[in-house]
Amino acid sequence: MRVLVTWGTRLGGTEAIARIIREVLEQEGFEVVLARAAEVKEIRGYQAAIIGGAVHANRCHRDIRRIVARNVGELRCMPVWLFSSGPVEQPAERLAPPPPQVAALMTRLGARGHATFEGRSRPDIKSNPGSVAARRHVREWRDPEQIGGWALDLARQLRKAGPFIVRERPARAVGRMVAYGVAGWSCSAVILAGLLQLFPTSVSTVLRAVIAPMIFGIIAARYFRRPGAREPLPTAFVFVALVGALDMIVLGRFALGLDVLFSFSGLWLPLALILLSTWVTGVVMSTMSVAPRARRMTAA
Repeated sequence: MRVLVTWGTRLGGTEAIARIIREVLEQEGFEVVLARAAEVKEIRGYQAAIIGGAVHANRCHRDIRRIVARNVGELRCMPVWLFSSGPVEQPAERLAPPPPQVAALMTRLGARGHATFEGRSRPDIKSNPGSVAARRHVREWRDPEQIGGWALDLARQLRKAGPFIVRERPARAVGRMVAYGVAGWSCSAVILAGLLQLFPTSVSTVLRAVIAPMIFGIIAARYFRRPGAREPLPTAFVFVALVGALDMIVLGRFALGLDVLFSFSGLWLPLALILLSTWVTGVVMSTMSVAPRARRMTAA
């Protein structure tokens, strides 16, 4: 079995944990590829993956979030475990609940388990809430025996493990995504119709450009709340495409006219702001929110 062990880290402590895991798995007869997450181009060819990331201020390392986003389809087809390199303020417990961002990634992947290990502190750590404690406790916090024990347990599970079955949720259906986009446009159109009764067209279009992204922020929050929602950026583009098409068909012919509609404030500004609003909402919710199903799974 070919196993990928990859990590994202700022200070090098997580890499050392990954190397201990590789050593144990190789002793157990597995073919292990060790690679930094930022350098992994594709996941095909592996039968399992172990992904580790440094956690600072309860935020998972960006390289881990990126490798999951790029390869979520392939990772769902193999057994996956995650581990975190934890805080230095106090000893980490291996079976401690994963940080919220890590738990959200576990939900997306159907990961089979997680462990938290102590990290490494250095006197030059800056720009994070743990820097004072890190400078006060300059030493190695890792416990090789604890890491090796977890890796040995992984080896036993890998011999009989398959991918965790991730059932696609209705949230991933194209029809549902389109319905949310149309609902957002309908709300914007109704508000624009009301504004046109109160203000000149130029003022109404500017106000709509401000209000529309707020509406789509709410729409996106409801869409991304359920497990199975599609990726934030493609969803944002779908919403923008729907708004642009419906604006030209409905508003352009029956309300404003194409000359006003194709003005900066009439079309391009609201589309750009809707794209940004949807994407930001999706990114925040996909990394910070944890569905109840994720809690049940990680506790198993």
